[in-house]
Amino acid sequence: MEAPLSDSVTKPSRQSLSRGLSQVFSTEIATRGPLRVRHRRTSPRLSTYPADVIRVEFADGSREHLLCKYGHGVERLPFSPHQGLAHEARVYESLVRHDSVLLPRYWGSFTDDETGDFAFVMRFYSGGMTAAQACEQGGLTELIRWMGAFHAWGESQVAEPSWGFLTRYDEAYYAHWLDLTCALARPMAHEFPWLDQVATAYRERIPLLTRQRQTIIHGELTTRNTLWADGRIMVIDWETAAVGPAEIDLALFTFDWDLEDVRSLEASYVQARWQGSPPLGFADVMLAARLYVAYHWIFSSPDGRDEARVRSHLETVQRKAARWGIIPACYLIP
Repeated sequence: MEAPLSDSVTKPSRQSLSRGLSQVFSTEIATRGPLRVRHRRTSPRLSTYPADVIRVEFADGSREHLLCKYGHGVERLPFSPHQGLAHEARVYESLVRHDSVLLPRYWGSFTDDETGDFAFVMRFYSGGMTAAQACEQGGLTELIRWMGAFHAWGESQVAEPSWGFLTRYDEAYYAHWLDLTCALARPMAHEFPWLDQVATAYRERIPLLTRQRQTIIHGELTTRNTLWADGRIMVIDWETAAVGPAEIDLALFTFDWDLEDVRSLEASYVQARWQGSPPLGFADVMLAARLYVAYHWIFSSPDGRDEARVRSHLETVQRKAARWGIIPACYLIP
């Protein structure tokens, strides 16, 4: 994650916001007339970035409901998978050219002419739910199908120069999270005697991730970053988009699910992606991807360095490693 917001977060003034949105909607304004900001409130959805929900009205009486995210006060940390709002905008601009990629309506971006901060504008979907909340409507099923199709499509795209701006996960990237974890855990190593064993298991498996066929991945594909609205699934928050093995998205998505659900979701993905027959070595790559998630999940955030947070996270790694059979079952804490 990025560095936390400062206490003095500012958003565009109403005048600057109107000017910025007029740039974004210049084509619409040509046919619908000038726009006015009719209503503005802080977004109820927690996010790395400050955001507003905004209603604009055009001269012809038509309206749009918008979500505007602002880049003020958020700094990217070294090695962080989070690349920032400008990166997310570039991903959207690249993906919207492909009809098969299910995205919310992205309107564009602008730079606040008073502060120089970047702003990202998309449609706001009132009543939208996550894929998990829309389970009865088929949200999870549609998301798994989408993942399989998206990763298959992404394999054909990664060599295209137009995707050269994406971070490509390499051995140094994967090892960073392991090294950081080991450094943070060293003072409490006596409490976690299994640390070296799990670290070795991950380090030995990093080559599986670098040798695996690469694709475009979301990079932080959890149900929180999905949206069910207008009767379809949409994937949001693309600032972690990168090039890596598809198994990372699947491992991230299933990381906090119960074991029975993990097996079911994984089987659904395999069916959607490979008609039920995964490639040779799929299980080994999945384990490597899960170890990556275990080491990266908390420590990509500054508050992950807090001793209580480190200890809590190590307990999670211990529980997961025992479940995956890397360390003895006696370490499987409740």
